[in-house]
Amino acid sequence: MKKGNGTSRRQFLKIGALGLGGLVISERSYKYFKRSNVKAKIVIVGGGAAGITMAAYLSEMIHDEDITIIEPNVKHHYQPGYTMIAGGVFDADDVVKDTKSLLPRNVKWIQDSVKELNPENNSLTTKKSGVVDYDYMVLVPGGQLNFDLIEGISRKELGKGNAHCIYDFNGAQKCYEAITKLPQKKDAQLVFADTYTKIKCGGAPKKIAFMTEDYLRNEKARDGKQVDFYTNSGSLFKPAVFGDRLEELFEQKEIKPHFQHRLVSIDTYAKKAVFEKLPAPTLTATPFDANYEKVNLDYDFLHFVPPMSAPDFIKKSDVVVKQGDLKHGGWVDVDKYTMIHNRYSNIVSLGDVSSLPTSKTGAAIRIQAPIAAKNLIAIMEGKTPTEKYNGYTACPIVTEYGKVLMCEFGYDKEVMPSFSMLDPGVDRSMWWMLKKHGLKPMYYHGMLTGLM
Repeated sequence: MKKGNGTSRRQFLKIGALGLGGLVISERSYKYFKRSNVKAKIVIVGGGAAGITMAAYLSEMIHDEDITIIEPNVKHHYQPGYTMIAGGVFDADDVVKDTKSLLPRNVKWIQDSVKELNPENNSLTTKKSGVVDYDYMVLVPGGQLNFDLIEGISRKELGKGNAHCIYDFNGAQKCYEAITKLPQKKDAQLVFADTYTKIKCGGAPKKIAFMTEDYLRNEKARDGKQVDFYTNSGSLFKPAVFGDRLEELFEQKEIKPHFQHRLVSIDTYAKKAVFEKLPAPTLTATPFDANYEKVNLDYDFLHFVPPMSAPDFIKKSDVVVKQGDLKHGGWVDVDKYTMIHNRYSNIVSLGDVSSLPTSKTGAAIRIQAPIAAKNLIAIMEGKTPTEKYNGYTACPIVTEYGKVLMCEFGYDKEVMPSFSMLDPGVDRSMWWMLKKHGLKPMYYHGMLTGLM
């Protein structure tokens, strides 16, 4: 490392990644409207990525704001970093900050959990603080991990029997510890599985599979190990330009895909996993009387994804989707363009709990938040919301240490690359630089502050 006023290679990479991020942001950014003089009580349920970002935009866009966030956790996690923890790229401390330090200065914080919604009365009930009234509500509490829907495992037991899940903070750390021990095994069966519900960061199950496989290659310990990937889907990814590339990589890296399979149970003592072989992909749970073919697997290392849904207090409320496959997740019923609720016009929802038909990622939230904020203010002013969300989302899939396939797309699986001159179906080192060095500071200092 150079000293004095010089710039180290590491610093240079970080600067380059931030510059690259700035170019990406420039094509997606939204300018503020002039500040509104509207006065109303806004309650934001959830202080995660979507909640804090919405608070940042609304506090800047309303002249005399009255905004309250309801969030129980004193620590805020940069969840996209969990995969990088499991891959040994980030330390656990790299993704944790105090929630209070991230909240806009004039936003009030109720450190509590919501237990009931009463949209007919414009109120909600918290566990400790009782009833909270609102004029307008932003519903963004984040998704719920339902480990109880897989027999034989719980969130507290992650790591037991070498069964892991990187969607949990402690689970990601245990997963990395387990991966570093795999080179010591001469022969091993490695099993990776996703789930059947809509999930946040749908690319994460593939990322950890690629990173584990590449770790073994770098340690000269790949031989003798079988790697299998089980998915409820009928393909690896859509749009096809990304799915085709992933299929190529799976073949090159000798990762065997198994389509239309669903994890049913894990025996952590015997290190056995049971899958169902489905007749077709579906977002719904297995019917009670189903008699699908069972596939019993021995494993040495297992990474799995639990089914996900909206939190229980949302699923039990009247704000959810009433018809179709999406009703099974308890997702909040919103217009896919405006993010205004389809029945309660004083409620907006975005992020992981919304019914928006796009992938649930932080990149999606970054685009959704300014649009949702502007549309909410339009409703508050008695105007028709005109801002429209096109479904843009991004999933940077790590294909090996040093390369990322940047999957950017919108509604109807339209490919929406930030740089049209580049082939979107190629994994590149420039995207790895962005993933490793640029996205986290952009998240904390740009997205959560409403600057990008």
